[in-house]
Amino acid sequence: MKKMISEIIPTPPPHKRKRRIGTVLSFIVALAVLTYIGNWFAAAFWLEGKIEAWAEEERARGNEVTYGELHFEGFPFEMSVLARDLSYRRQRGRLEETVTLGEMRAVAKPWTPLDYTFTAETGVTARQRNLDTDTVVILEAAPRTQLETRFFGSGMLEHARLTALGGLLTSERIGDGRGPREAARFAAASLTLDQAEEVTDHTEAAAVVNLTATRVESPILAAMGTKAQHAALAMEMTLRGALAGMDSEDLALWRDSGGTLEIDRFTLAMDPVGLRLSATLALDRLLRPEGAGTLEVKGFDEAIQDLVEAGHLKQDAAEIAKLVLGAFSRTSAGDGTRIVSLPVAAQDGRVSAGPFTLFRIPAL
Repeated sequence: MKKMISEIIPTPPPHKRKRRIGTVLSFIVALAVLTYIGNWFAAAFWLEGKIEAWAEEERARGNEVTYGELHFEGFPFEMSVLARDLSYRRQRGRLEETVTLGEMRAVAKPWTPLDYTFTAETGVTARQRNLDTDTVVILEAAPRTQLETRFFGSGMLEHARLTALGGLLTSERIGDGRGPREAARFAAASLTLDQAEEVTDHTEAAAVVNLTATRVESPILAAMGTKAQHAALAMEMTLRGALAGMDSEDLALWRDSGGTLEIDRFTLAMDPVGLRLSATLALDRLLRPEGAGTLEVKGFDEAIQDLVEAGHLKQDAAEIAKLVLGAFSRTSAGDGTRIVSLPVAAQDGRVSAGPFTLFRIPAL
């Protein structure tokens, strides 16, 4: 019986079976390639639409956004959009802000369409003008400044990391014949922002900000009397409570709902002096910071002596300052230097550290 069936329906030769399998695999691969190509162009068109939609939203708010024709590149392994002659301008109250750059490239992978990397192929210039004081502050960042972003499915920003490989900060008063004056320059800086998608309570962390800057050079260092040629700083802050924007109305709403800003860690190293600050801040009725914290100063003996040698402090005043600060000091277990720990406070526009008033903050 089996022999009869095999004679009626013969078994296909092995080479024909392999040929059929190869045909099916070829069809699957071709379908996958076509699907990938379709998804790439669909994602590219979607990205172009998102850029244009963002520009239209900003223009509807009264801001100015201009850029040249968008060029799509990078096929097949990435979506790369190159834009030239970009300019963004907005006005916040009496502050006029402008950002310009020659070329910017936006890159995303087709399989991670919510992650984008923006790279400034040329230098970036950010300009802020105070219309009340007629002063201008300009930050020039070096080429290859990069912004890495990740978005929630809702379109809200989840994570951002801005990295600049060098920059220069200048300030100028309009009409001053001396022109712009250098305020600071840095070798490298990094700013990271992480946001929650939804905040329902003022105690919840809405955003966490980290900032680091290396080899910061500034005339302020010499003016302070320190012998340090450069400084390094690092900061970590946590914003609690929902903050919709930076306008006065947004800040007032955030304040009234119990929002706070926690400075988890702020360090400033200016050899041989080191500062460390932690504090919790809110806003008063005039939208000025108010709160309290702790400031630690390491190497204050050396700092006071530098002030004396620079002529900023007389010797008898220096001795009194050492005695007063000594009451708040402890000895470091690491190297035996004295560390001053002072309570800091911000109230009624006045910022103080221990018995000393540092500066005053004007109302917005």
